[in-house]
Amino acid sequence: MAASGDDGPPLSLRPHPVADRKPKNLAEFIARVNAQPGGFRAVTEAKLREEIRAREESARSGDAHDEDVDMSDGGDDEDEDEDEDEDDEDKDPNEARMEVLRNIDIAGNTALLTLDFLSLLLSKQNPTQAGVTLSQGLREMVGIGTMGADKLDDSNVTSAKVKDQEEVAVGWTLMEINKTRDAADAASSFLQREIAAEGKYWEEIVAVQKSGWSISKVPQERHSLGVRFGFSEAAQEFRSNGLAPMRRGVDGAVQLDCGRLGGVSERLVVTYAKDGKVTGRSALPAQTTDDAPLEARVLEARNTIFSQELWHELTREARTLAAYDVKPHGSSLTCVLDETSTITVELVPLSSQPSEASLPDNDTAETISLALHILLSYAHRQNELMRTRPMAPHIPRNRGQSTCALLRPIIARLMHMRNIRACTQHIGGLVQSLQKAGMPARFTLRTSPAAPSDADAASGRGPNQPSASQTMIRNMLQPIDFLTTVTLFPDISLTVRGRTFLFPVTATYFHVLLPPGSPLASICQPYKDGYPDLKALADYLRTATARALTEHFLPKLPMPPPGSEWINSIRGTSIRDFEKEDFELRFDIVDVNAAPSLRVTSTSLVDGRPSNKDWTWSSDPAAVSETAGVQDVVLRVFNEVLSQ
Repeated sequence: MAASGDDGPPLSLRPHPVADRKPKNLAEFIARVNAQPGGFRAVTEAKLREEIRAREESARSGDAHDEDVDMSDGGDDEDEDEDEDEDDEDKDPNEARMEVLRNIDIAGNTALLTLDFLSLLLSKQNPTQAGVTLSQGLREMVGIGTMGADKLDDSNVTSAKVKDQEEVAVGWTLMEINKTRDAADAASSFLQREIAAEGKYWEEIVAVQKSGWSISKVPQERHSLGVRFGFSEAAQEFRSNGLAPMRRGVDGAVQLDCGRLGGVSERLVVTYAKDGKVTGRSALPAQTTDDAPLEARVLEARNTIFSQELWHELTREARTLAAYDVKPHGSSLTCVLDETSTITVELVPLSSQPSEASLPDNDTAETISLALHILLSYAHRQNELMRTRPMAPHIPRNRGQSTCALLRPIIARLMHMRNIRACTQHIGGLVQSLQKAGMPARFTLRTSPAAPSDADAASGRGPNQPSASQTMIRNMLQPIDFLTTVTLFPDISLTVRGRTFLFPVTATYFHVLLPPGSPLASICQPYKDGYPDLKALADYLRTATARALTEHFLPKLPMPPPGSEWINSIRGTSIRDFEKEDFELRFDIVDVNAAPSLRVTSTSLVDGRPSNKDWTWSSDPAAVSETAGVQDVVLRVFNEVLSQ
């Protein structure tokens, strides 16, 4: 009989087949051999030879079959029958009985279920006959006639129901048509709004491009357009901040994303103070509103990033200008110009700076602010030339970021102007005092031009030469000179040259130049290395003027008594009697109320006691000066001495 299972017949009395007892693999074979008494140790060559000999004899006698015979031989069937007989002998009879009873129950249950199904199916057509074989439990659960297999010819769909369904279908169709129409209207309105917004967006984009700004894609947002308002030669910290995405708003207006700039508009403010009071402040432009044209907002962003870079470069340069009293104070930089004047530079938002009234030094502060911006633009231009100009192969182009000269030229220029003013005041006061004393003294001031004229620049500039504006800025970074020619007497004159250097030290040096054959070369030779400040220059001018006066009046004195001689003193600033030491006429340049003044002092012995008498000619209007000339005073003094 066939094996029992779901696919087999309902009833089977044959037990399930057992598995083959032969070893499945080499490991199982080795385990079985080791389980036998002695294991592999009991296997010897003699024993194996004996077993082989016995198999060969049995094969020849036909008592046994070879183990390597084909599976199609009948020998395998006989071996399987023997194995099954051995299994049947080893199986427990009670277990086999229980298995047979279990299979009988399964078969009976399957037959009852099949009978209930067929009875329920037939109860639709013949309930009386089918109800006899239908089980009571199934009858109570589902009833009879609930399952059928016949197709009914009569339909339960009436004409009224069909009409009602048609009306429902028409209603649903109309509703879907209305929904489609509303969706089309909404889509049309949305498209019209999008077209208007896109048109407004691209109009502003085209307007910005026509204004000269560069439009490109944003690197991190490939589907967004950006405007580049930064500077290609700016510092590395600000080069990447010069690109702002232009995002489209709901109404189509372009929203400039300037988040990298801090979201505020900033400017550099220069404040000029004297004696601790603010006397000048650079002006701030009006703040650009959010509804301003896109071009104005881009320009505002450009000005903001330029001011931020300028402030960054100023703070870097301030570290090298501590010797010139440039010090940071919080968010500002303070530069002390002299004992009374200071300038302060700070970066402020446009909305936080109050409006200032008209101050007397507003032009000075505005000039300093404008100069700082121009110098940073010039630094950008120089970086571009260094990047594009051909250079020798051994010179690296990338030399690192050098410090821009921004405050240093302004400090040098202000120092130069201050020294010109101080030198002119001192020399002017000296000449004025000599003129009051009746001497033909005069002076002339000449300063170097800031830039060549437009005609000279246009005629002498080649195709590769810098423009007049660049030449002017380059001259601002060069040493600045001024010349002051002083004439003490028609045959005695000198020239004071003041030169202000920017690098490596920002200072003004004064040199005194003498014409060929000047008497001053023998009586008061100037220091050939120059004078580091105005005080040293003033000491030389005092000494040179006093000695020049001495040498001028010495040959014009009346003849001394026989046996005497008028001579110059060791210092060279006074006239004395060679034989007697009781008389001296000294010339000095002194300060009266901080103004250079000529003083003539006569020293003589009266009744054995020294007696002094002096005459002063001062350039200070408040001081009292002599009305007589110095030549008359000198002659009168010597005549009095000769008459005694």
